[in-house]
Amino acid sequence: MLKIINDLSTFFEDCYREISVREYAREMKITPPTASNLLKDFAKEDLLNMRKERGFLFFYANRESLALRDFSRVYWRNKLNDLVKNIWDDVHPDSIVLFGSLTKLEVNEKSDIDIAIFVGFKKEIDLKKFEKKLGKEIQVFRFESLDKVNKELRVGIMEGYSLKGVLR
Repeated sequence: MLKIINDLSTFFEDCYREISVREYAREMKITPPTASNLLKDFAKEDLLNMRKERGFLFFYANRESLALRDFSRVYWRNKLNDLVKNIWDDVHPDSIVLFGSLTKLEVNEKSDIDIAIFVGFKKEIDLKKFEKKLGKEIQVFRFESLDKVNKELRVGIMEGYSLKGVLR
């Protein structure tokens, strides 16, 4: 995966988390000066916001940044690749769409993964190993077509993005 996406992964996993330079350095296994420079560069690029408290710098996701949202999508697409392949091979849907908090930079530690699949029949999908691997509950919503989705959910799905296939 791209280095910038790996460097920002902490902020994709929890978009509300504030992290200090030292904590980030420890998580990323880099030196604090390197972490400080990296985080400050991300703040200059408007990917992160920064605040200072009692001499310490804290960084958090700039949830208004379109670039950060795009990087987040690449991160989650890559992270969900095995799950998408499994669903695609087992169920053969027309489309697999990721929607909800993962697509809007609203992820926190309790967020689940919302996926819509468009397929004409029901088949059980074993998600346990993927939930364990990803550390998040996975909710799969099955629909025959977008027309059969209630209005509020349809809007959420349309604001998401296709992981595979074509949404019609």
